[in-house]
Amino acid sequence: MQIFNFVKVLFSPIVFGLGFIGPLSAEIITALEIALPIGTPLYWGLLIGGLLGLMAQVRGSWIWVKPS
Repeated sequence: MQIFNFVKVLFSPIVFGLGFIGPLSAEIITALEIALPIGTPLYWGLLIGGLLGLMAQVRGSWIWVKPS
């Protein structure tokens, strides 16, 4: 059962948001040369990814998928 719990956490929306969407957002911010008021692009990317992942965790789905 411990491995199942590990896999469940590994593929959770929050981890996906922080591990994939966060760095992707940071790279997009850097590529578009967006001027940030404070912090680094990685900080803002992780903030965006973490918030999207948290929202998906609470809702039970991502924004573009309607829960049934």
